[in-house]
Amino acid sequence: MSITCYEYLKKSVEANGDFVGAISFGNKIRMSQILGDVDALAAYFNSIGIAQGDSVTVFLPTTVHAFVSFYALNKIGVIANIVHPLTSPEGLEESIVATKSKAVMILDILAEQYAGVINQLGIPCIICSNSDYVSFPLTPAIKIFEKIKGKGIDNFTNRIKYIKAVASGRNKPCEEFSDGDKTAVYLHGGGTTGKSKTIMLSSNNINCLAEKLEPLDSPHTPGAECSLVVLPMFHAFGLAVAMHYPITHGYTLLPMPQFSASAANKQLRKHHVSFLLGVPNMYKKMMEDENFEGAHLKNLRLVFCGGDFLSERLVKEFNHTVAKHGGKGRLFRGYGLTEVASVCTVNNYKDVREDSIGKPLTGMTVEIWDEMKNKLPAGKTGEIVITGSTVMQGYFNGENTVPDDGVYVDKNGVRWILSGDLGYMDADGFVYFTGRKKRMIIISGYNVYPADIENAVLQIPFVSEACAVQGYIKNKPCVKLCVTLKNPMNHDDAISEIQSYCKKNLARFSCPRKIEIMDSFPRTKMAKVDFMKLSDKYDPNK
Repeated sequence: MSITCYEYLKKSVEANGDFVGAISFGNKIRMSQILGDVDALAAYFNSIGIAQGDSVTVFLPTTVHAFVSFYALNKIGVIANIVHPLTSPEGLEESIVATKSKAVMILDILAEQYAGVINQLGIPCIICSNSDYVSFPLTPAIKIFEKIKGKGIDNFTNRIKYIKAVASGRNKPCEEFSDGDKTAVYLHGGGTTGKSKTIMLSSNNINCLAEKLEPLDSPHTPGAECSLVVLPMFHAFGLAVAMHYPITHGYTLLPMPQFSASAANKQLRKHHVSFLLGVPNMYKKMMEDENFEGAHLKNLRLVFCGGDFLSERLVKEFNHTVAKHGGKGRLFRGYGLTEVASVCTVNNYKDVREDSIGKPLTGMTVEIWDEMKNKLPAGKTGEIVITGSTVMQGYFNGENTVPDDGVYVDKNGVRWILSGDLGYMDADGFVYFTGRKKRMIIISGYNVYPADIENAVLQIPFVSEACAVQGYIKNKPCVKLCVTLKNPMNHDDAISEIQSYCKKNLARFSCPRKIEIMDSFPRTKMAKVDFMKLSDKYDPNK
């Protein structure tokens, strides 16, 4: 029987020793304290009647509390329903009700507007504070937080402070759960192509991913290197790769509750950050910040990007800057989705190819299928499909949940995730992403792939970002291109140059007939470009 994430963490502590597991606002927190708080919080949940099979909503940004909560719930077999901490009160209520959560964890400075909803539901609310994991005297930043948080907390009728909940669980017994095949977490998809779905992952899914990532790493002294945790825990990439892998493999976590390029670069300068994960927009903003460059870049060793389209230009600019300061680290493009616990293909020091999303991780199988679910040969574009030990249990649908909902089971009983993404594989096994099936634009019978257009346009020096979407002119389909610029310039001149470049470098049917210059792109909760909001809507009356 497979083990839980909690058991995996405990075994890693036994192997790696009592190193500094996290640094929160300058406070160094050793693994013994983290594990002790995990055990105490788990006992607290048991003491208020929350047990195996129940659900608790974790409504927190990237903080030490979020790490502790996940492992504490996992220890006792309680499902962590991890929700974006800026979800609306109505959205939070819907999630709590759907998952039948028995309690909710929330950060004090974000809590006030949720009091009414949580009180109405009548469930316990564990109030977390940034100062819970800060050494005294309080830093100026925490003093500000302490002033901000106050007034709304008293409005919660059934509340307990996190530190009191942990204290009350000290030395109390709790029932340890040991089945890693059971559901460990509910994660919520980004919803870029429709209503968000709730994905069920087991401990085994998450632990297996950690095992598959280990061959990409190198031996290092526990506690000597840091992982900057920018990605949120409600994101599979954040939970499984930015948090679970590094803390169980000897890295000190540096949680960032809210991303800012300047703050992230300060962390890179202050600490030995060798492990860095992010989405393209994060790297772009960090590189644009004046504090990015310096000798500290030599520490970077494992740097990966996923979650959205990453241009080859950004990869080259990042790697050139690191190399300029004597670093050997490189930014590698990967690919994955929540349905397989995040990463399934990745470039790395051993295997890397330009424009590719890499090769499948050890033990993962990635194929390209046509509409009839036949495997396509190298070079042919079709749907990217994935199988392996990280494939989700299925989609959660309350009392209507059925096994393998959202999973395709073939005639041999093999479970596949049909990604909804288009791509092809070369003869050497490298996979290339060409776009979402729902993003594909059909012009005069030709399939147009947005990624091809975006890749081309990003070669224009003054273009910062590009997104090709479905457009209409007099209700006839066309390619619409949205771009942001690196520096201010006359929009008519920019559009003219882009049109000229596209005519020279793209097939005629791929050339955008509508070009819109924007200050910034709308983004989803996962920080992906929200192409649905950029697309034109078909109007039958026109």
